[in-house]
Amino acid sequence: MSLCGRILLGLSAATVTTFALSPIALAAPKGSKSIAIHIEGPNADDIREDIASLVPETLKVVDADAFSKSLRGAGQTKPVGDALVTKAQRKKAIDRIRKAGKAAKVEGVIYGVSRTNKKKKKEVHLVYVDENAGDLAVDSAVPLGGSRDDRKKALEELLGPTLSQIAPPPAAADEDKPKDGGDDGDGAKDGDEEKDGDDGDKSADDGDKGGDDGDKGGKRKRHDPRSALFSVEAGVEFTGRWFEYSDPVTQNLRPYDVFGQPALSISGEVYPLASTDIPVLKGLGITAGYMLALGLNSAVGEGDPISTTYQRVNLGLRERLSIGESAVLGISAGLRLLTFEVDAPEALARTVPNVSYTLVRGGLDLRVPAGPVALALGADYLFPLSSGPVYDRFAGASVQGIGAMAGVLVPVTTGVEARLLVEYARFFSSFEPAIGDPYVAGGAIDQYLGVRLAGAYVY
Repeated sequence: MSLCGRILLGLSAATVTTFALSPIALAAPKGSKSIAIHIEGPNADDIREDIASLVPETLKVVDADAFSKSLRGAGQTKPVGDALVTKAQRKKAIDRIRKAGKAAKVEGVIYGVSRTNKKKKKEVHLVYVDENAGDLAVDSAVPLGGSRDDRKKALEELLGPTLSQIAPPPAAADEDKPKDGGDDGDGAKDGDEEKDGDDGDKSADDGDKGGDDGDKGGKRKRHDPRSALFSVEAGVEFTGRWFEYSDPVTQNLRPYDVFGQPALSISGEVYPLASTDIPVLKGLGITAGYMLALGLNSAVGEGDPISTTYQRVNLGLRERLSIGESAVLGISAGLRLLTFEVDAPEALARTVPNVSYTLVRGGLDLRVPAGPVALALGADYLFPLSSGPVYDRFAGASVQGIGAMAGVLVPVTTGVEARLLVEYARFFSSFEPAIGDPYVAGGAIDQYLGVRLAGAYVY
């Protein structure tokens, strides 16, 4: 009886041990999954970034250069080109892509060719190649016309189901994480080991998803106004100015008007910390702009033309804020120097409305997508620190200013857009003349209008 009791106790202990150890065996780390993305042709990098931004977080994207090396090792040393579209011609290329995928140890390869089809329309033809030799899960083209957001939606519709199917579910990723931070038997903690592995995976992801915006690890998206590192604009502006006095009394007060004068304009913005994830600072940029009227002359009646200078300089800071998925709000402040001077003889110079504004500018601007284009709106408050000769003639001169802007921004190609912008500034002043003053008026209105046609590059 004693012996039988001992045997039963031993079997019971073995059973308990078996059930106690089973959960550990079931929780063994699972192999992570990864894919490769390879695009050839025009704008390949941007298309690859758009695709990489659609990949679920549980699915890794291997380094582009590393996969290109595997592709060459598999015998595909030249671009596949239009052969990818023609099923009868692409067998060798597909076999080489599959071989390269196996060498890179990926679940599959998204391979695309950016091209102009027979209908003269731009598209990217995509295939998904895995280890199975059957029909391809993805084998279709995505149009490249329209906005970048339209392109991303089309890519998501085509690739989304396949990416969701091959990506490990989030729950599986959670199972791989140790719950107790236990020791692995070699003195290292499981938690530390997992952390090291995660960091390595994250580095690989960051290298392949360099286009992600600030919401994903602080990485910005190239050519996106919400996270651009810099932008440059250059164009031609057709300018106008209207100056008139209110309640003029003396006869030595001359109004002024001109419109349609061509000018050259250049401006730019740079966001030094756009690639970081530092709140406020990642959206803080430095802005600058310059406009100069070309060959502007003024005349009094039938008199000879008089050389006239009209120029505008802007310097400031701008905080960029994303609103929703694609709108951008800008909050700006800085200095504006605006000069309008008629180089008249001394006697005439005392009557022409020459100004030299030094302005503190504060304003808001908004960029909102509207179908394939974007609309731009803005408003400024302009506070003069100094105003120039015309106001110095009057006692008690008080000057204030406002500004407004509106325009349409049309994408041309990746990072490049055409812009039609209208800018308006209005300065209104009041005077306190005394009896006997040489210049007597109740105030003045000084207005400026510019219609600008420009091209811009956003990076």
